[in-house]
Amino acid sequence: MKRLYKKTVALLCAFALAVTSGCGSEKNPDRPEGHEPSDEAAVDMNQLREAMLAADTTLPEMKLASSEDEKGELNFTVFSDFDYSRVQAYFYAYAAEGGPQEIAVVELKEAGDAAALMNTLKDHIELRKGALGAYAPDQLAMAEHAVLKQYGKYVALIISEKSGLVQQALAELLER
Repeated sequence: MKRLYKKTVALLCAFALAVTSGCGSEKNPDRPEGHEPSDEAAVDMNQLREAMLAADTTLPEMKLASSEDEKGELNFTVFSDFDYSRVQAYFYAYAAEGGPQEIAVVELKEAGDAAALMNTLKDHIELRKGALGAYAPDQLAMAEHAVLKQYGKYVALIISEKSGLVQQALAELLER
């Protein structure tokens, strides 16, 4: 019963995001020391989003939500219950037709908050796995291979067929 409840909540949240965002609106242990993005050199989130989405040519039509949207704070709750007051900016792209593909980057105000944010994103991935397992088991593998990465004050969630290429596009822009 609890599992059905979680699946229902996940689907309702996805629906709420689709309705509120409109049609088409818009410490990493693997990173060598000294390769963290500078707090002073902010990255253009729109440029980051475009590069990451372009990196995987297999992505379906994606809907977009961001901190720039009128309902940015509400839309953020679809994929994380992290304290929004600790978020500087974010973008979230998800499959328009309900597929497993999702790409999100959150810029935190403080890099020290990354572990807490990543825990909420892990919970989101588990909910997605549960929903996919029940409704689209053929797409479950993509969620099982979700990528969560921290780059200084940036945290990325990538669920895509070509997550390595998407991650590479992210790293290239953050390492400039």
